[in-house]
Amino acid sequence: MQAFDAAGIRVYALSYDEPDALRDFRDVHGITYTLLSDPDSAVIRSFGVLNTLIDPHDHPWYGIPYPGAIVISADGAITHKLFDGNLAVRTGPERLLWAARGQPVLPPDVDRAAPREVQVSVALDGDHLALTVQRDLVVRFSVPAGRHVYAEPAPPGSLAVGVTLDESERLVRRPIVRPASEPHTLAGTGESFRVHDSVFELRMPLAVNSFSGSDAAEITISGEVRWQCCDDEVCDAPTSQRFELTVPVSEPPAPALQTERGAALEPTARAHFRRMSERRRQPG
Repeated sequence: MQAFDAAGIRVYALSYDEPDALRDFRDVHGITYTLLSDPDSAVIRSFGVLNTLIDPHDHPWYGIPYPGAIVISADGAITHKLFDGNLAVRTGPERLLWAARGQPVLPPDVDRAAPREVQVSVALDGDHLALTVQRDLVVRFSVPAGRHVYAEPAPPGSLAVGVTLDESERLVRRPIVRPASEPHTLAGTGESFRVHDSVFELRMPLAVNSFSGSDAAEITISGEVRWQCCDDEVCDAPTSQRFELTVPVSEPPAPALQTERGAALEPTARAHFRRMSERRRQPG
């Protein structure tokens, strides 16, 4: 929240729970951002995120939104919709901050001095992975001045910049998020293609697979980064670089309605759930 506050970004969570249920939840978990109650799902409908997979008569869940995040600019325009096909995975705060700041925004400590050759670093945006939180694997490139690497789609016979992960049943991965590329035209032939230059990032959203059956306290992420660097006269041979990093895996929060630990942490949750069930019942 300190990073969001420093960037002037306000955070809200919207739910169809009653205000007092949200108040209890906030107090138990020490939440400092604003929780908004939408018990009739009016705002949820207006944003087009009502979960239509639930039958209107299948109480108490009818009225909930598809889980995800929406980023809205200062002038009211929706700039990002961050929703995932896995209902148990939520976008992590680092990715929300990255989206809200605008793309691309690199940290102030990035070395922008032009290197003599392409430099690549790989890191997780965040200090851990969890079963319920999606965080980005960030691959940062620094390209020498006057040179570029191919973006997608690369010219025939050439290699676009990319990253692949080694197979791991413990990881849920999503497609790479790429920055905007620039057009580049060769003066001699007039051939045009898309490139990246200077400093840029590729991001691959990751989460821990809850069905892997492993409860190890850390996970190893490994794979390969590839690129082909060129200038207006010559292209280097395609290049690849292996990487491996080990990060902690945190325990997920205990569901209040399904575990003893969660029930002890949120003693009012069951009463709130019963009341929510009553209000969704249809006559007859």
